[in-house]
Amino acid sequence: MAPLFCFLGLKFVVCFGFMSLSHLCPLYLSSDHRTLLKSSKKSWLQEVYLTDEVSHLNCWQASFLDPQLRLEFEGFPIQANEKIVIYHHYTNRALAVHRNLFLRTYFGKEVEVAAHTHLDSHKVEKPKNHWILVTGNPRNDFSTMLDLPKPPAKDTQAMEQAMGIDTQ
Repeated sequence: MAPLFCFLGLKFVVCFGFMSLSHLCPLYLSSDHRTLLKSSKKSWLQEVYLTDEVSHLNCWQASFLDPQLRLEFEGFPIQANEKIVIYHHYTNRALAVHRNLFLRTYFGKEVEVAAHTHLDSHKVEKPKNHWILVTGNPRNDFSTMLDLPKPPAKDTQAMEQAMGIDTQ
């Protein structure tokens, strides 16, 4: 199921190639080219920041994880909890999280997010560039859909019924 976003009363489905991923809330995720005076604090890569101004620097595009299938999935809805790569439209750099670079803020210890495409030897994005759009859970027990336990497979259910094991 594709994530359905509701923003200012408008409901829409986020698709691959969608140009305005940062326009989902009143603050916009923005980025610009790296300079000597303007770069991320720890890694010195292209800075990513939140702003309330609408600009061409706020446009982000979701791409399919497999580079060989990106053109075929263009325009299709993004499945919930599926890995994607998010590119900045203006600079064509991927959104990356650096899990080993910590920043101390008022909210506690946070990791640095920057715009940089980390590629491996096969010219494929590394896991630093992988993102997941997580949907909320309507149940009270768990906060997100990732917190839910996975249901057993059909063949496992049939085997448990044949053995007389009650999983309910």
